[in-house]
Amino acid sequence: MSTVTIEKYVEGRCVETINLPVSPLRFLMKLLPHKAKSELLEFGLDVEQILAASVQSPSECWLDVEENKVPKRIRVVRYA
Repeated sequence: MSTVTIEKYVEGRCVETINLPVSPLRFLMKLLPHKAKSELLEFGLDVEQILAASVQSPSECWLDVEENKVPKRIRVVRYA
């Protein structure tokens, strides 16, 4: 089953990983308002691109965020 993996990095070290199946995410993306998709894209997260990525050519996005005044990087990638 194809999955989307979300990893949270602090100081270059992965501290949390979440794996989500692609099929339910596709369904949820249809329900997400256009404005929300646009705002995610402004932050560098192209969910449509990640969901459309093929197994042979995975797609990934990186986001820089701050959580409780701690800088973190988030990696979102699709795997087979």
